[in-house]
Amino acid sequence: MNAKTITKKLRQFHGTSMYHKHLYPGKSPLLMSDGIKFVRDTLDAFWLMDSLLIYQSHKALRDVKFQIWELKQSRKDLTWNLSCRSDVGTKPLISQSVEFSDFPLNFIKIWIIDGVVILPSEY
Repeated sequence: MNAKTITKKLRQFHGTSMYHKHLYPGKSPLLMSDGIKFVRDTLDAFWLMDSLLIYQSHKALRDVKFQIWELKQSRKDLTWNLSCRSDVGTKPLISQSVEFSDFPLNFIKIWIIDGVVILPSEY
């Protein structure tokens, strides 16, 4: 599936019909919306959900109920940056360099609100 088709499909998610668990050994599960489940399953982004879940126990996110996560590919060297902010325009609380990914989009924004992972369009 190419990026244009994926982007078109992602625009169709508004609200969710149910929540799905993403589990990682030794961690409390995150609940995913239908749109995030689509991203994880269809785009083979289990690693991305694992990262989001693992970071939930990081001290910088301890009391952050609303999180804005962005995965963005660098145009220079094709590396990736995964970052988390508590609000638009604020300094990242988490920033991780990802050397390689076959993620099919060059950018995605994901929100976590009280342990529920959603696409912004699903809010």
